[in-house]
Amino acid sequence: MHITVVPASPKTGQATIRALLADPSGPAVRGYYRNLSKVPADFQSNPRFEAVRGDVEDAATLDFSGSDAVLNITPPLFDERDIVEHARLVSENVKAAVKKAASVKRLVYLSSAGAQYDHGTGEILTNHTAEVVLKDAAPEVVFVRCSYFMENWAMSLETLPQGFFFTTLTPLDRVLPMVAIQDIASALTSELLATGSALPSHPYIYELYGPRDYTSNDVHKAFEEAMCKSIEMKPIPKEGLYDFYAAVFPPKVAQLYAEMNASYLEGGILEENPRPTGEVRRGRTELVEVFRGLVQG
Repeated sequence: MHITVVPASPKTGQATIRALLADPSGPAVRGYYRNLSKVPADFQSNPRFEAVRGDVEDAATLDFSGSDAVLNITPPLFDERDIVEHARLVSENVKAAVKKAASVKRLVYLSSAGAQYDHGTGEILTNHTAEVVLKDAAPEVVFVRCSYFMENWAMSLETLPQGFFFTTLTPLDRVLPMVAIQDIASALTSELLATGSALPSHPYIYELYGPRDYTSNDVHKAFEEAMCKSIEMKPIPKEGLYDFYAAVFPPKVAQLYAEMNASYLEGGILEENPRPTGEVRRGRTELVEVFRGLVQG
């Protein structure tokens, strides 16, 4: 089997490639990079891996010929461009390349919880846009809607040495599904290797969560357990989300992340119907396991 990952540089793409290369079925893997210097050394030394220079923003650089399955990830934007139009552009480019390659039987797209909505979810609108474009890109289409990445808490590594971290999940006992990149990679790998098998629907969509849902209090406990010391937790209230993100991102990006964050808080749009597919799968990795890896580097 031959599998293409486009783009291959995101952490989820890298983790999936490693899982594919470790699988006993021995698939060949092709990864697309804008900059080939970003290819990890362990990939370069693997005879079943091929690194290709290509950019999802440039359709002419994408050629999936010979691939049985394609994994697509929408790259994030951190500038002032229109994220929805960008998501539409790169998704159309990937779709065109899939259609052109007669060998491709399955497209797997890394999506997000909340991608069913066309409003009110901020940055998640990119996933909604991509799903609309890609829903008929291949004979088999799978959308894996992942919950909040546990690794997103890595931003706390900047303040943990000072003895505290910020949380935007309020109230502190509010639960939120979270999932580890390791479990995402495992799910994506399974879907890619199942190419050619029948799917329950077209497109086939399911939610991917961690082994249980977590609160900010759980996050606090996990950080303290991972660091073996007391840590202060500093909550960011809902009305302070924009200012919090504006300290890091340009104004337009800050607004999108604030809206996304608010969408899963009390009164947010994801409270209405957070599990629209009727199917939720659970990973195995606990939050404290991820945090141990983060603090150990």
